[in-house]
This record gives sequence, structure tokens and C-alpha cells, in this order.
Amino acid sequence: MHSKMDDAIGILCCYVPNFLIASACCDQPGWTERPLALLGADERVVAVSAAARRSGVQIAVRAQAARLACPDLHLQPLNIQASQARQTAYLAALGEWELPVESQGWGLAYIDLNGIAHSTAAVQPLATDLGRRLRRTLGAALQPALGWDSSKFTARAAAMWAAPGRMKLVEQADVARFLAGQPISLLPLSPPHLQQLQWLGIHTLGQFAQLPATAVWQRFGAAGKLAQQWARGKDNRPVCGAAATTYPPVTVDIDPPTASLQPVMANLLASLQPLLRTQQGRMEGIRRLHLAYCFANGAESGSVLDFVYPVNQPARIEAALMQQLGAQPWPGALTSVRWTLLATGEVVVAQLSLFAAPASRVASLGDLARPLAERYGAVFFQAQQSNASHPLPERRSRFVDVPSLA
Repeated sequence: MHSKMDDAIGILCCYVPNFLIASACCDQPGWTERPLALLGADERVVAVSAAARRSGVQIAVRAQAARLACPDLHLQPLNIQASQARQTAYLAALGEWELPVESQGWGLAYIDLNGIAHSTAAVQPLATDLGRRLRRTLGAALQPALGWDSSKFTARAAAMWAAPGRMKLVEQADVARFLAGQPISLLPLSPPHLQQLQWLGIHTLGQFAQLPATAVWQRFGAAGKLAQQWARGKDNRPVCGAAATTYPPVTVDIDPPTASLQPVMANLLASLQPLLRTQQGRMEGIRRLHLAYCFANGAESGSVLDFVYPVNQPARIEAALMQQLGAQPWPGALTSVRWTLLATGEVVVAQLSLFAAPASRVASLGDLARPLAERYGAVFFQAQQSNASHPLPERRSRFVDVPSLA
């Protein structure tokens, strides 16, 4: 007999919290209890330990800003080779079942259990076996948390809810109840959007799910509409497996040819805009980009741009391209650049802006009102004393719109 359960999709999410920090501490056990931050090739922080985060160190800040936030901070360059070796071992262990495995970055992957396990009773022994194998392969410091559901987002939320070495299995009937109390920060929306939701008093996925869909789309666009579907437990994305998706190359002609960086950057960024808009709507980002350069004298060269985390923010793409192009030898005027998207991935939860504000900074009333006033007009007013000695109370002060005070 064919039942509705037979059509269910089972997705297991395997999540190693703070994979890069844990990997670094495996090589240097003495770093475990210290406030630690890892620097990427662009001299910005790419990973932060819990102790450093409590001191106010944030991802994407410069080394100097990180040290100002935490004078005792231990700053070290990211050992990308060692981290990649552990990531490869991690994915190899997940692939031993010979089921589709989709990597979504450092220590995060989905396994397609469709046709294998459609209930918690069937998934639990499989998850237990996987956890044991990963501990044997990677060690206790990198043991994962496991989450299971019929959708990627809920499975990931469950894995992030569980402690390392534990599992959270969510049956279809419990999805709404489980998601309702989870924090809104689980949605990979941009920091400004998450901040606006906080201002509106929306702190949980359940509250976000209850907002009118039309209002969410108008305020937050395609990404907000998709995020609300996820918050309601509706995510039909399949596990894509290990097969690499191929993307057609895009050629950017530089006319006239130039040896100046600025016009090349302008043309490159313009050609990337459609891709970035699409990725923002899907809450995905670029993980790897290949660049091929052709020069007027016939010379050719190429380079690969890797991002530690998937990125779809134009400012961060521009900064990385500036560094990459500036480091390339230019034997003459550049005639064209061909870029090819090699890999994408889900954006990191609460993806940070290029210049993250210090955690201790308290936003002023003007800071809070200005972005809303730009969108909706002068809707916030503040009393300003103009004549304290006037005999009429209504003449002693006046109301002015908040942004004009800045």
C-alpha cells in the first residue's frame, strides 16, 4: 500500500559548530581556552572563538579593530590547507553511505535520506552511527550536531539547536511547533533586515511566519518572501549531491583596452550584478570564481578567487576583486576578463557587512530612524526646546524630524 509517508523526503543536516576555530585548536591545543581569531588572506577576521566573541570581536573586522575590542586576543592566520584537509575528511566520512551529500561550507552538509529513513525511529540509529564515525575520523573536538527533517532549513535549524554530539529529529507534525520558538537570526537575512525585524518586535521564526506575506515581500523583497516560507517549514530545495554544477562563463570586454584598474572594476562589477541579485533572492553566495585575463599584446593569465564563506554583497565582492586584480601582473592593456562561477553556497547565518559595527556600539535615535525615514519620509519627530522662558508652554519647544538632527 502506498502511503503519504512514502513520498516524504528525509534530510539529515550535519553541523560542526565553529569548524575553523575547532580545526585550529586541534593543531594547537593551547589555544582552546584563549580568545582566538583567525585572519584570512585579506587581513580580516574570518573566525572567532566564543571567548573572543564575548569580548566584542566580530567577523570581517581588521586585525587592529579586533585587538582594540580584545587586548588579550590571540590573532593567527587561517591555515587554509589544514582546514581544507579536515573538511575533505569530513565530507568523505559523510559519503561512506554512498548517498547524495551536499556541502554548504565549513562543517555544514546535508545528506539525502529519501528512500532510506522517513521516521525518527529509522533515522536515530543511522545518525548515531554517523556521529561515531565522525568522532573517530575527526576527533571529539570536531564532533557534529545532527538535525533531521523533510526540509533543508528545518534540518539545519535542528542541527544548530542541538549540542555537539547530540541530535534533534523533527517529525513533520512537529515542524511548526519546533520552528515557532527558534530565533529569527537562524534566517540568513542581511543584518539590516534582521535589525528591522528586531525593531518591529519580531524575535522568533513563529512571529515572522505570522506576518502578512505581502507586507514581508514589500519590505524585504524576494529574500524575505523565501525566508518566511522557510520559517513556516516550507522548503522544497533538494539535496544536490556531489556533482558539480556547471555555469556558463561570462566575458567582459574592456573597450577601449586599459591598464587602469578602475574601469576594469566598473565593468566587472556591472557584469556580476545580475548574478548577485539572483543570489540575494535565493540567500546564496559566491564561493569560488575563476578569472581569465586577455591583454592587448596577446598575453593571457588566470586566477581563482576563493571566499571563506559564500558572499553576495557587492562591497565584499568589490574588495576581493580589487585585491585580486591588484596582485596580478599586467603585461599590457587589458582587453577582456572572462569570469566563471565555480561554486556557490548558502550565505552564512547573519552574514556580516564589510565593515561590521562594534558590538558595544549603541545606536542613536537618529541611526534607527534614518533608514526608515529614507524609505517612508519624515515619520519620526523629536521635541527640541527652543525658548525655555516663554510664558506659553506650547511655545517653549517644537517638534523636528529626527533625521534633520543628524
